Amino acid sequence: MPSIVTKVNQMLDDPNTTNDSLSKVIEKDQAIVFKMLQLVNSAFFGLREKISTTNEAAIILGFDAIRNIVLSLSTFNFLNHLFTQKSNTHFKVEYFWRHSIGVAVLSRYLAEQAMVGDPEKCFVCGLLHDMGKLMLAHYFPGDFIRVIEHARQKDLMYLTAEKTILPACHCEIGYFFVKKWELPMHLANTIYSHHAIQPGAPFFNESIIVNTADGIINSYYADFLNNNISPGNIKYAYFDLHAKNLLNVWIETVPKWFPTVELLINDAWAFFL
Repeated sequence: MPSIVTKVNQMLDDPNTTNDSLSKVIEKDQAIVFKMLQLVNSAFFGLREKISTTNEAAIILGFDAIRNIVLSLSTFNFLNHLFTQKSNTHFKVEYFWRHSIGVAVLSRYLAEQAMVGDPEKCFVCGLLHDMGKLMLAHYFPGDFIRVIEHARQKDLMYLTAEKTILPACHCEIGYFFVKKWELPMHLANTIYSHHAIQPGAPFFNESIIVNTADGIINSYYADFLNNNISPGNIKYAYFDLHAKNLLNVWIETVPKWFPTVELLINDAWAFFL
C-alpha cells in the first residue's frame, strides 16, 4: 500500500497529532492533495465555503473524514493500477468501480439520512466492500472464471456460486488483505460481514448500511456478476435479513428518493473514473 496510508493511520492513532503535522505528511503526496481538495469541494460534500488547503480540510471535516478520504483515494488508485496491469476478459474493472462507487455514495447518503453508522466510514467501506472480487480476479483468474460460469449456467447469485466453488468467498479474501495491510478495523470488519451480518458484531451499523446500499445498487443497475437482467426493480434476495428489518422503509421507498442520489453517483463516477 502507498506509504501515505500507513503514515496517516499511525498519526491518527496518536492523540498528539495536530492539524499542522497531519497536513505536512499528506502534502508530501501532491497527487493525493489535488484529488482530496477536488473531492471535498465537490457537490458530494456540499460545503458552502471553498477549501483550499489540507489544513482547512482537517479543521472543517475532522480527522476521521480525512483518514477515510486519503484511504479511499489511495486504495482506489493502488487497486486500479494493480488490476489494469493484468486483464481478465470475465472482469471489466470499470464496471467493478462503477458498482463500488455507487455503493460508496449511497452508503454515505443512507448513513446520513437514516442516522445509522458513520457516514465517512460507510463511504470508504462501500467503496472497498468488494475488493475481494478484484483480488480474486487478479490473482486467481481461473477460479474466478469458474465461479462466473457456474453462476450463469445455474442462474445463481455470484455469492452463492462462489461459496459452491471456492473454499473462501470474496468477503473473506477482502478481509485478509485489509488485515495484512493493517488498515482500520472498521473497514476489515465491514468487508467481512457485509453479506452475513451478525447482531452485536463490531461495526454492525456500517455493515447494515453497506449491505443495503449494495442491494439497491445491484437492483438498479445491471450487475454482470449477479445476473441481474431486470435493473430498476428491487430484488430482495440481495439484502441481508437484518438490513431489511432495520432499513425496510428506505428499501420500500427507493423510487421516491433514489433520483437525488443518482445525481451524486454520476458526479462521483466522473470524479473517480
